[in-house]
Amino acid sequence: MASGFDGVGFTCLPKFEMLTFNTQSMTNAMQLLPVWLDRFNHPTGSTLGFFGASTGIGGVVGLVLLSWVGDKFGRRAPTVIGALLIVIGALIQTWASDLGMFIGGKILLGCGVSTVQLGAPVLVAELSHPKERATVGTFYNTSIYLGYVVGAWITFGVAKMNNQWQWKIPTLLQILPSAYQLALIWFCPESPRWLVAHGHEERAKAILIKYHGNGDPASPLVDIEFAEIKEAIARDAEANTTWREVFRSRTNWKRIGLCICVAVFSQTTGNLLVSNYLSSILIDTGLNSSFDSTLINGMVTLWSYIVTLAVAALIDRFPRRTFFLFGSGGTMVVFIVWTICAQQYSERNSVTAGRVVIACIFLFQTFYSIAWLNMVALYPLEICPYTLRAKMWALVLLVIYAAQIFGNYVNPVGIAAVGWKFYIYYCVWVTIIFFIVYFCFVETQGPTLEELALIFDDAAAGDRKASVNGSDVGHEKTSVKVVEESAKIEQYDP
Repeated sequence: MASGFDGVGFTCLPKFEMLTFNTQSMTNAMQLLPVWLDRFNHPTGSTLGFFGASTGIGGVVGLVLLSWVGDKFGRRAPTVIGALLIVIGALIQTWASDLGMFIGGKILLGCGVSTVQLGAPVLVAELSHPKERATVGTFYNTSIYLGYVVGAWITFGVAKMNNQWQWKIPTLLQILPSAYQLALIWFCPESPRWLVAHGHEERAKAILIKYHGNGDPASPLVDIEFAEIKEAIARDAEANTTWREVFRSRTNWKRIGLCICVAVFSQTTGNLLVSNYLSSILIDTGLNSSFDSTLINGMVTLWSYIVTLAVAALIDRFPRRTFFLFGSGGTMVVFIVWTICAQQYSERNSVTAGRVVIACIFLFQTFYSIAWLNMVALYPLEICPYTLRAKMWALVLLVIYAAQIFGNYVNPVGIAAVGWKFYIYYCVWVTIIFFIVYFCFVETQGPTLEELALIFDDAAAGDRKASVNGSDVGHEKTSVKVVEESAKIEQYDP
């Protein structure tokens, strides 16, 4: 999961979209620029692997040191801190005198990206209108590929330059999105759920009235939503959820397992190959021209962005499992074809097979985007209650960065060592992923965040079954109906 530029955000309601994990695009872009390669001595093998993994290393540092910021100071605070770190990291990269300094800038930049990610997607989920939560959440993550597109085409534009600005321009431009974010974050409201949890109920309700109730203090949607938020936070506060308590609950272990699976699968399906080491793949298909490589890179990112927008638009029309299964099944088939064609080109010098590999890159990005790009920010936040949401998202990010470090280091080493045979590993792994998704992933489409927490929890689910004729279930059904009907009315209210 990486974008071309750091921290681009549309930081006001209803969408707080951000370009994040962006340095993977820059990792890929630098390897396509001859001047950068000459400047830093053409890194290969383990050196190139460390270069690719450095962003993930910085991401882990940010998560370990700053994961508490969002819970204590609000969901906006991590964005401010992270954006500042990104600006500093980009400046260090731009004026790097050697590869070590460039990698140091990438590590700091990765720390900033992960810090921003600690707050932004949680804020998106908690600010979104109940009927728009899934759509907004998935559109948020499409900005990852928007960053890819911008970074890739800037790289294409500077490819014909023959001086150091060939690589310095795209590196320096990473600052602009973070500056944009820093300017607009102050106009974004705080999370109503965070405000209620910290005793600011009037501010929280005012935000809900303004953005969910069209300014109507008597909105039934706002009344129901506000009551559910208070009830959920009060229930979770009584439970006094700490990390120790999280790991003692069987239901939470189910949540942890699903979150870890989503995080690992989103980074080990093969996306790191395309996003970080496209240059090596294209060389193995007979394309050595920097013009052709940067052009294909731009086309791949643009196509991926189009697919993610389509998925975001359709997110509420199909169950979550449909996206997971269709996407993971598609990547499985594509990798099998990819491996066969890579073998044919490598051993028989089949030009046709080499061109099929290029087609497989586009197809892979299609299925990967359907299954993982949009869902990685949406699904974990849907299955977690309020008090677990920030903690579990921090865990998801930690696993993502750990998987990135492993994948970014291993991929170039594996390609250099065994060539096309390295793809056999991906064929086996994505097949395993498909079956895990089929048998283990639960459906989350439909309910509000508070209702999902009740549905997912075993004890709460038992209470609801035991009180089928009681007021709790009646309130929940009424809540869902009021939310749906009110959303319809308010959505079209001029």
